[in-house]
Parts: sequence; C-alpha cells; structure tokens
Amino acid sequence: MLLRFLAATTCARAVVEIGTGSGATGLALLSGMAADGTLTTIDVDPEVQRAARRVFLDAGHAPGRFRLINGLASEVLPRLTDGGYDLVVAHAAEVDHLAEAARLLRPGGVVALAGGTVEEDDERWVATVLPDGMLLATRR
Repeated sequence: MLLRFLAATTCARAVVEIGTGSGATGLALLSGMAADGTLTTIDVDPEVQRAARRVFLDAGHAPGRFRLINGLASEVLPRLTDGGYDLVVAHAAEVDHLAEAARLLRPGGVVALAGGTVEEDDERWVATVLPDGMLLATRR
C-alpha cells in the first residue's frame, strides 16, 4: 500500500493522519513507520476513533504507538509542533491542510493529500499528482 511505502521511505517516526476512518490506513502507516514511531490521528467522530483504537490494539500495536485526537482538524492541527513530523496524510483535500502540512513537516517530510494541488511557483514543495488524484509533495 502507498501509505506504508511512504512511511517506510521517509523513515517516519512522527506521522499525522487527518481522518481516522476505520483504522485501515492507520495500520498501513504504523506498519511502515519506525518501530519507535508514533501515529497521531485526528477525527471528529469519537465512535470512529474507538473502533480504530480497537483495530490498532488487535493488530498488536501498543497504546504508545498511536494517539487519537478527537476534534476538528482546523482546531487540532495548529496545536501540533512546527517541523515535528515526517509525514502528513489527509484523506480530504482542504486548502488549509496543505498550509498546515508546510508548517508541521520537517524539511524532506512528505504530505499525501487526497485531491490536492500545489501551485507550480510554490517553492516550498516538490510535488506530483498520482492518476487517482492524490497529491504527493516533499517539503523543501
């Protein structure tokens, strides 16, 4: 899976996922991350997060490997550490997610954004768009 590959390629120790979903993408990220890495996943639906927590635990991941934050991404992301992340994954394209990723990512970090775009003159990124519309961009 692409997200597992991205986590492994970046040697990710700190990953932010916007939109927890069923936990399947979080599992892919965890399986590609460094063994001591931490996945931070954000979602507004507490039921979704409870289900994902169960999926992560059932797959053998210790509670310290992940943290689930309940809330709106627009409220949670500004509270996360500048330059503290290797990979940011957003399952929905919103303009502020790309701006937040630019702030959150270390140089060389990667953002995977469903349906996103980067302006060609934006010097912060080296980017490509996959055939399915997913934006992949590395922060300079």
